[in-house]
Amino acid sequence: MLYGAVVNTPAFWKYFEGEAHPKLAHRQQSLRYVFEHLDRKNRPVLIVETGCVREAGNWAGDGQSTVLFDQFISHRPGSLAYSVDIDHDATALCKALVSARTLVHTGDSVPFLRELARHPPQGFAHADLLYLDSYDVSFDSPHPSALHHLKELAAAANLLGPETLVVVDDAPSEGIFIQNGNEIGFLAEPKVSGKGKYVADYARSIGLTPVFRSYQVGWIGF
Repeated sequence: MLYGAVVNTPAFWKYFEGEAHPKLAHRQQSLRYVFEHLDRKNRPVLIVETGCVREAGNWAGDGQSTVLFDQFISHRPGSLAYSVDIDHDATALCKALVSARTLVHTGDSVPFLRELARHPPQGFAHADLLYLDSYDVSFDSPHPSALHHLKELAAAANLLGPETLVVVDDAPSEGIFIQNGNEIGFLAEPKVSGKGKYVADYARSIGLTPVFRSYQVGWIGF
């Protein structure tokens, strides 16, 4: 369930509703939740993202999250965003699309997150958003990507506060079902797969329920 309307950053919402939201396809509602969560803080926020924007204007394909995060913090004085990607070409493109307030790093996201967690930026005890989207996923074989994102969560542990929103992209649910004509019956509750498979397994083991679950999955309380 989404929070509902928030208007602490009206200039951003005008941009989001007019330019971004109509193009976001299956990420529309989850990214709306993300920005409502951030907007409710009504103070400077810290956003940490793995996997930066790799193609300008590819809204439906990858969500343009780095661009959106940069837009939000540009309307929230004192806020910062960090984005890390191992691909030099991607980070070069990303730097050309965002402002200087979004700090784009080239390298492996796991040691980057561990170092950032050890030395967070001054004025921020925790990240307000940890957005995990760094390792391309094969839905037929999600293990390498899912394991990498679990490593990212572990590396960023000291950045996570009780109200930090953790989001994993490319994490739809999958299940085993029986089809009888037009009727479908699941043999068990569908489980998060893709990039979020192991993060979801860990969350479930410590009693966390997703705050949203669609093509992206989000939790608060790690």
